[in-house]
Amino acid sequence: MKKVLISLLLLAFVQVSYAGHHEQGEGLTLEKRQADAEMTMTSLTLGDTETIINATGKMGEYGTVYVSYRLTYNADRVSGFVSGVGRGAIDSDTVLGGAFRGVWTRTGSIVQIRQVVQISDGSQNLDVIDIDMLKDTFIIKAYTLK
Repeated sequence: MKKVLISLLLLAFVQVSYAGHHEQGEGLTLEKRQADAEMTMTSLTLGDTETIINATGKMGEYGTVYVSYRLTYNADRVSGFVSGVGRGAIDSDTVLGGAFRGVWTRTGSIVQIRQVVQISDGSQNLDVIDIDMLKDTFIIKAYTLK
C-alpha cells in the first residue's frame, strides 16, 4: 500500500512539473497600444493605510488624461495593491473612462505599478508604470490585452 501511495504522489508531481513546460513561441506576447507616455504627479496624499496619487498628462490615443491611484500597503510597506480610475479627453465630444487594479512595489524612490485596465470602449490594457518620486513623473507603458 505504501508503494502505491508513493507512486501516486510521484505521478501527481510529474503532472504538475509537466504542466509548467511551454514550447518556445507559446509564451504571452504583448503589443504596445501606443508610445510610452509621461505624466506628471499633481498631488500626493499620504495615510497610515494607503497613499493616493493623482497625475495628468498626454497619453497617445487617450488624449489628455487624468488619473487617481489608491495604493494600499502590505505589512512590509514597500508593496501592496493599487486601484483607481482615469479619464481621457480625446476631443470636445469624446471622453473615455477607465478603472484599474493591480500591484505595486517600491525600490528606493521608484514605485513600480503593474495593473490591468478596463476602458469604457471595451478595450483592456496591461499598464507597466514607473513613478519617479524625485521627479514627480510617471512613465506609462500600455500593452493591448483586448
